Amino acid sequence: MRDFFKSRKGKLLLAGAAVLVGMIVFSARSGGIATWPQQALSLALYPFQKAAQVVTDAVSGWAGVFLNARENYEENIRLQEEVNSLQNQLARYQSLEQENERLREMLDIRQENPDLTLIDAAVIARDPSDFSAFTIDRGSLSGVSLYDPVITSAGLVGYVGELSLTTARVVTLYSPDCNVGAAAADTGDSGNITGDLSLSREGLTRMELIPRDAELSAGSLLMTTGLTGSFPEGILIGEVVEVQMEESGISLWASVRPAADIGGASSVFVVTDFPGKGADEGEGGSDS
Repeated sequence: MRDFFKSRKGKLLLAGAAVLVGMIVFSARSGGIATWPQQALSLALYPFQKAAQVVTDAVSGWAGVFLNARENYEENIRLQEEVNSLQNQLARYQSLEQENERLREMLDIRQENPDLTLIDAAVIARDPSDFSAFTIDRGSLSGVSLYDPVITSAGLVGYVGELSLTTARVVTLYSPDCNVGAAAADTGDSGNITGDLSLSREGLTRMELIPRDAELSAGSLLMTTGLTGSFPEGILIGEVVEVQMEESGISLWASVRPAADIGGASSVFVVTDFPGKGADEGEGGSDS
C-alpha cells in the first residue's frame, strides 16, 4: 500500500482528493453560494430544465390562445345576438311604417272619395307576364268580390279577376282583358281604356274609340266615367302621352301612362262598394 501512494497514480489520486476536499470546505464556508456538488448537479440537469421550460411555455401559450379564442367566440355570439335583435326591431319598425303608410293612403282616399268602401291588401305574388298581374292577401273571407276595382292613392290599378277564400288575382290596366270607360278631365272627350302588349312593355296602356274630332292631347288627365257600374266615377287613370289616328281613319287612339305604380306597388286597396256599383255591370271589369 505504501508503495502505491509513492507511485505516480497514487500521488495523482491523493492530489485529486485534496482538491475535492478543499472545494467542499470552501463551498461550505461560502454561505448562500451553491456547493460544488450542487453546481455539478445543476449543470447536469440544465438541459432537462430547459426542455421542461420550453414545454411549459408552449402549454401556457396554447392555453392563452384557447382562452382568447373562447372569449372571442363568446363575444361574437353576444354581438350576433345584438345584431339579430336590432334586425328584428328594424323589421318591426318597417312593418309599422308600411302599415302607417297604408292607413295614411286609405285616409287620403276616403277624404277625397268618402262614398268608397275600401279594404287594404298587400301584394304577395306577381305574375311573370307583360301585363303585371299580381296576387293580394285578401279574398272572399275579407269581403272581396269578383270584379271589384283595385286602386292606390295615386289612381286606378285594375280589378279582381280571380278570387279564392283568402287571396285574389288582380288584372291590371296593362291587360287586354281590362276595359275601363274613361274621359279627359280637361276636354270631356271619352273613350275606352284597354291593355296592349307592345305598350305594356313600355309601361303604357291604350285608350281607344276616341271621337275623331276630340280635343284631348298629350298631358290630358283621364278619369273613370263610372257609367256602367264596374268602376266608381272620378278615379284617376293616368295621363295621355300621345294621340294618333286609327288606321281606319274613323277614330283616334292614345297611349296612356297609368298614374298608379302598377308594377311596383306593394299594397293596394280593393273597392268593395261605391255609389252606382253593379248598374248595367259588364263581365271582366268592363266599364265601357
